[in-house]
Amino acid sequence: MSSPQPATALRDTTSNEGDSAGHTAHFGALATSWREEAERLRTLEANGQAAALEQAAAELEAAAAVWASKRLTITEAAAESGYSEEHLRRLVRGGELPAHRNGGPKSRLYIRRGELPTKRHRDGREDPDSVAYDPVEDARDIAKIVGGIS
Repeated sequence: MSSPQPATALRDTTSNEGDSAGHTAHFGALATSWREEAERLRTLEANGQAAALEQAAAELEAAAAVWASKRLTITEAAAESGYSEEHLRRLVRGGELPAHRNGGPKSRLYIRRGELPTKRHRDGREDPDSVAYDPVEDARDIAKIVGGIS
């Protein structure tokens, strides 16, 4: 099999940056790369391996759909997104974030995981693992903070 990109490096440019749709786009891109590899394997007459990859891609997409469709309470959504419960409620009130209720207007508020915004890190990244750790740069940052070095 060719060396596919790690899932964290894959991005669907049609998804909104900073929301959980980006995570499901990672899964979709990975499934697409598996299907492309399956096509390549079929040209090599490795039909069993190709079928296994296609099955894995279908299972990944199904699992991603279930993951994204899960309804979270405001408390759960705040924990996953990094935003406060009140901030999420403001987004819902302002129509910026779709929410669902099981009953009337006073019933519990739910947000689908796939619609949930995620808080960016201070350096603008969504995923702390998307950039390789650089111990030298980390040491410089610590020295700047501790020693006032610029």
